[in-house]
Amino acid sequence: MLNQLNLYRIAAAIELITGVTLLLLPGFIVQILFQAKAIGAEPYLAQLYGLALIGLGVACWSQPCPMSAQRGITIYNVVAAVFLFVLIAKAISGGLMVLAAASLHLVLGALMIIDQLKQRSI
Repeated sequence: MLNQLNLYRIAAAIELITGVTLLLLPGFIVQILFQAKAIGAEPYLAQLYGLALIGLGVACWSQPCPMSAQRGITIYNVVAAVFLFVLIAKAISGGLMVLAAASLHLVLGALMIIDQLKQRSI
């Protein structure tokens, strides 16, 4: 079973990997997510987003993950899932990679909400 320490550590690792990938390969990631070439400001915005994800990953990496960081990464995962599903529904973005990312964010967000509700009841 996935315990609390592993849940936030896995989420942190995913955000760190995604952040570094966005930083190093912004055009590639924009093309995968939006099926469009990254021109103009898009690569720079993707890199900025990558830096934010690196910060989020670092904030959640410690054991145990601080409560404020838990709340932040939970909000991020839930909102990211909703955002990606909306992009899919509006046909702005699509493909298996986007569906997989949206689903992963949804599962992580749900597990984190369950974990935080359990912590409140203790």
